[in-house]
Amino acid sequence: MRSFLKSFCYAFRGIGYQLAYERNFRIHCFAALTVCLAAALFYEFSSLEWCLLALQICLVMGSESLNTAIEQTDNKITLEPSKHIRRAKDSAAAAVLIFAIGSLVLAYQLFWDVKVFQAIVAFFSVWYHAVLLAVYVAVVLVFVFCKKTYKKGK
Repeated sequence: MRSFLKSFCYAFRGIGYQLAYERNFRIHCFAALTVCLAAALFYEFSSLEWCLLALQICLVMGSESLNTAIEQTDNKITLEPSKHIRRAKDSAAAAVLIFAIGSLVLAYQLFWDVKVFQAIVAFFSVWYHAVLLAVYVAVVLVFVFCKKTYKKGK
């Protein structure tokens, strides 16, 4: 039982590593958060639609995690140029791209509604809602794109 619980600690440590050091993982996290907030505030999704959204988010985040694992492993094997390692890294990145494209298709199906877009514009035309949106965007940009002050790889 103890090793089972430790496996969760390792998984959370992996998520923590990616949040701290992997910009693309942070981008996917905030994209997922933003989509879920928009869905909760402006859409009336069915249980099936929420399940599809959650599944797609998990697929993208999981593929990004596997991409990081492959990159880290390949970097440990050698830093010398290798067509095999390049192909492995490119293939892992392709998996993330494929799932991200799938997310766009799903997003189009779930979110494309002109009436809801008009409601969103009306919502953010109120000054304090616009300020909240600006603060949210600023926090996201700082968290995602600011350089970290600690050493990578610890």
